[in-house]
Amino acid sequence: MNNEVLVVGSVAFDTIENANGHAQQVLGGAASYSSICASYFAKPSIVAVVGTDFTSQYRKPFERRKVDLSGLQVKEGKTFHWGGQYDKDFNTAVTKFTELNVFQNFEPRLTEKQKNVSAVFLANIDPVQQLSVLKQVKKPRLVACDTMNYWISSKKKELLKVVKKVDILFLNETEARQLTGEYNLIKAGKWLLKQGVKYVIIKLGSNGSMLVSKKSIVQLPPFILEHVHDTTGAGDTFGGGFTGYLASVKNWDNPLEIKRAMMIGNVMASFTIESFSVTRLASLTKREINKRLKEYIKMLQF
Repeated sequence: MNNEVLVVGSVAFDTIENANGHAQQVLGGAASYSSICASYFAKPSIVAVVGTDFTSQYRKPFERRKVDLSGLQVKEGKTFHWGGQYDKDFNTAVTKFTELNVFQNFEPRLTEKQKNVSAVFLANIDPVQQLSVLKQVKKPRLVACDTMNYWISSKKKELLKVVKKVDILFLNETEARQLTGEYNLIKAGKWLLKQGVKYVIIKLGSNGSMLVSKKSIVQLPPFILEHVHDTTGAGDTFGGGFTGYLASVKNWDNPLEIKRAMMIGNVMASFTIESFSVTRLASLTKREINKRLKEYIKMLQF
């Protein structure tokens, strides 16, 4: 079975300040976290753009995890750079600066091989770019999509066009309320189902994640850690692990597989928040992942 997954999104530099310290211009971006996470379950390839300042050291985590970088465009100029500062609770980041640089004029262009992938993860980018990708892929059996408040405010019409064309939509609780006008998250999820999406996954941060579908409503807690180092990229990791796992199974549209994907997303995100950048995420072993999954399942049992 073809278990390739196409990841389209940002590969960026992050500069982060939090209670644990400061990270200067480290590898970040939605496509970085999601593709590296997906690599433990499937064969990811990236479509993204970076500048000429994206040196070989930043490619190493992708290469270590055998992420296909043939769709990574290199343009003259600087790589997208985001800076943020977190409070002690790590739940919200205050953006200090956003330098779009070469990402400002990003046009996703798929290779012939990428047009034939069976699974697609549209990471958090402009809905117009997401629609462009959907026109280029031929017959994917699974399409998942993430978004953010900025696109809901500025391009709601285009975003709702994307929602109609995808199987799974990821968004956090604030975004779910903003997009639907419903404060109750179950009602918000059901409103989105009426727009055409099959599964709505609402990311609840330190409270885990919620699934709303026509078949069921499920909420799973996070994997509980004593020490959180940095929460940047946790949501992108969740989406990458979720989609990567489903790309690896025969019948992804099975309620049990969807719940398993939620568990995997939660567990993989718990590794990401143990370090700045993708440091912890990119250096995992299957044994570590399976051990934590078993601990998580035990945590859920009575």
